[in-house]
Amino acid sequence: MKKYSIYYYHNLNLTFKSAQTLQVIKDYVYLSQKGYEVNLFGEYTNSDDLQDILNYIGNNNIILQASFSFKLFKIFNKMRFISKILFNKKEKILVTRHFKKIKELLFFKKTSSNIKIFHEMHEESFPYLFKKKISKNYTLNLFKQVDSLIFTNYSQVELFKNEFNFSPHSYIVLPNGVEIDRFNSIEKENNFVLTYLGQFNEWKNVELLFSSLSLLDEKFTLRIAGGKGDEKSKEFIEKLMIKYSINEKRVVYLGFIKNSEIETVLDKSNILLLPLGDNIQSKYLTSPMKLFEYMATKIPVIAVDYPTINLITSDDELYLSKNDSKNFAETINSIVENNEESRKKVKAMNNLVEKYSYKNRSEKFDEFIKSI
Repeated sequence: MKKYSIYYYHNLNLTFKSAQTLQVIKDYVYLSQKGYEVNLFGEYTNSDDLQDILNYIGNNNIILQASFSFKLFKIFNKMRFISKILFNKKEKILVTRHFKKIKELLFFKKTSSNIKIFHEMHEESFPYLFKKKISKNYTLNLFKQVDSLIFTNYSQVELFKNEFNFSPHSYIVLPNGVEIDRFNSIEKENNFVLTYLGQFNEWKNVELLFSSLSLLDEKFTLRIAGGKGDEKSKEFIEKLMIKYSINEKRVVYLGFIKNSEIETVLDKSNILLLPLGDNIQSKYLTSPMKLFEYMATKIPVIAVDYPTINLITSDDELYLSKNDSKNFAETINSIVENNEESRKKVKAMNNLVEKYSYKNRSEKFDEFIKSI
């Protein structure tokens, strides 16, 4: 069967320090192995960061158009990318992840009959919920004009149907993937080390980890990595330690961790932690990359019980907690006190995560594209 050329219409920040870039590069490297030509573009400030991405892409069928992060270079780079779209006579799928770009792609489609538009849903979807200037009807009208929607969590589909009282005519659910082989040798250790790896965005509710730690026995320590690794990130942690009267010996901040070093941070933890806040992003819009990486390890996981989590997994595989420090701390204690139960959950979790491997994700996407 003839394969589409795929153009990811979003200016990527070409560094693996960006979770967004990690997600895109990995998703489309695996899809390109199904025979699709994938075209990406973006900007870089550090040539070593760019080289890391190029090394990961390797010999796969991905064309990455990169420019140095300078305004004129960025404009020229985008125009080159657009010209490739317009002058390529092959069947094309244009993918965007931001609602503002949909109008641009609809304009391109008017110039060519061989274009299909896919919109990928992320934390910035449903913009009218965050910006009063944008109307609900305007958002729905944009979504109706694309050929297909890519939801990155089942909870997004639920929200879409509830908000619009409308089911998309064509869509697929593709949660974030995971390279299972990277994480399936990571072992648990009964050392009372609680580990969190991720960003410190306010909506992710990292504060829950500190408020819960303050309720636990002194033998529990928090190993935390992420943020930006700068002074602001350190100050963020120090303020939380002061707020909850936590001894500095109980918190180890490792700074920003390279993607290639994630395994060393997770390994030999007692429990892996996934906090989420009482907000629309946490409840319905996110597709936590760390959830899938955690689930591929041999370490029990505790996460806040919101649709973004419980529509992917259940309490058969994960420990689900209320968004409440007392319940979160009690759940941590219950994991430590019942090794047999945690072993069963980890085994079930490892079986479930196979469904979310990048290989399976790309196969599902490939079948969907063939179906249209």
